[in-house]
Amino acid sequence: MRVYISVDMEGIAGVSHARPTDRGDSEYPAAVELMVGETNAAIEGAVAAGATDILVNDSHGGMYNLRPIDLHPDARVLLGQKAWSMVAGAEPNEGGQPAFDVALLVGYHARAGHPTGTIAHTYTGAPTETRLDGRATGEYGFNALILGAWGIPVGLVAGDEALEAEVATWLPWAERVVVKQAHGTSAAASIHPDRARALIRAASTRAVERAGGGGDLRVLEVERPVVIEVDYHRALQADFAAITPLAERIGDRTVRHSGPDPITAYRGFLTGIRMATLVE
Repeated sequence: MRVYISVDMEGIAGVSHARPTDRGDSEYPAAVELMVGETNAAIEGAVAAGATDILVNDSHGGMYNLRPIDLHPDARVLLGQKAWSMVAGAEPNEGGQPAFDVALLVGYHARAGHPTGTIAHTYTGAPTETRLDGRATGEYGFNALILGAWGIPVGLVAGDEALEAEVATWLPWAERVVVKQAHGTSAAASIHPDRARALIRAASTRAVERAGGGGDLRVLEVERPVVIEVDYHRALQADFAAITPLAERIGDRTVRHSGPDPITAYRGFLTGIRMATLVE
C-alpha cells in the first residue's frame, strides 16, 4: 500500500489562532512539535495497516516546517515550496498510473469565509470565499479534486468540527477526525494532543485498510467543464487574478476559472490566487 499524507498546521490540536503558525512567532516551535505529533500518528496508523511506501508533504506556509529527524523512519518527507503546493509529490508516475493508493489530510481547516472555523482560509488570506461547481469549499476540496484526477481517493481528513461538517458533504466516504471545537476564527477548545494522535492513528489505519480491502473509498468528481470561483477582499486582487489565462472577471471582486478538466481549472485557480497575493 502506497500512502500520501498532506499535513497543514492550522487544523492541528492545540493551534487555536494564526500567530503560532508563523515562523517568526515565539510559539512557532511548539506548534511544529504538535504538527510532528499528528504527522507521526498518521504514519504509524498507515504502517499498522500495511503501508509500504509513505510520502509526507509538508503543506504549511513555506512548506519547510517538519524536520526529517523528527518523523517516523518509515516515511519520506517532501519539504520546500512546490508548484503543485499541497498535493505536490502525488503526481501520476511516468506510465500515467496513480502514484499512491490513498491520501490522508492532517491538520486541515475550514474554507475561507467560514463564520466559525479556526483560522479559516483557502491557501492565502486573499480570498473571502472559494467555490467549486457552485458550492463553497476549501483546501480539502480542491486538493481532493486534483488527487482524484490523479486517481487517488482521500481516505482521512483531520481538523476542527467546522471542517468535519464541510468534509461530510464533500467527501462523505472519508474518515473524519475532530481534534478541536472552533470558537470563532481565532479560538478553539482542543483535546489533549495524545488523544488527538490516538484518534488520528486509528483513523489512518482504517483508511489504509479500506483503501486496500473493499474499494469503498471514492475519488472526488464534479461536472465538466470544471468551474472554480474566487471572491477576493479587494478589487485589485481580482484584477491581478483575472490576468491568468482562461480566467473571467465577474462582479466586483470575483474571478471565475473554467477548464475542460480538473487539472486545467485548478492550474488557473492556483495561479490566480498567487497573482492576487502580489498586491500590496
